[in-house]
Amino acid sequence: MLRSMVLALVPLTLAACDASTGFSSSPMLGNGAVPGSGGTAPAVANMGCIGAGAKAFRRPWQTIVLGGSRQTFTGHYEVQLTNGSDGAQAVCTVTRDGRVLNIEPA
Repeated sequence: MLRSMVLALVPLTLAACDASTGFSSSPMLGNGAVPGSGGTAPAVANMGCIGAGAKAFRRPWQTIVLGGSRQTFTGHYEVQLTNGSDGAQAVCTVTRDGRVLNIEPA
């Protein structure tokens, strides 16, 4: 039951992302973006943010939904996160190797 609810929320959450934010689209949308290419965060950075999001939202890591990501002028990455349980959002700042520098509500 919970899995079907999360699967139903994922497309709605991704559809709610604002393209004007400068974040690249999620690979889940099938646009061909591969993590770590074209300014998107590498997989290890995404996983670091998922762990940090789970702690920040106080939810299991499996409920954290990745949005888009973008590289900052400092060479770090900002990754959009959504709590699949209640729709709360955050932006995670992370290094290429997955070290989380900051997580802020969005």
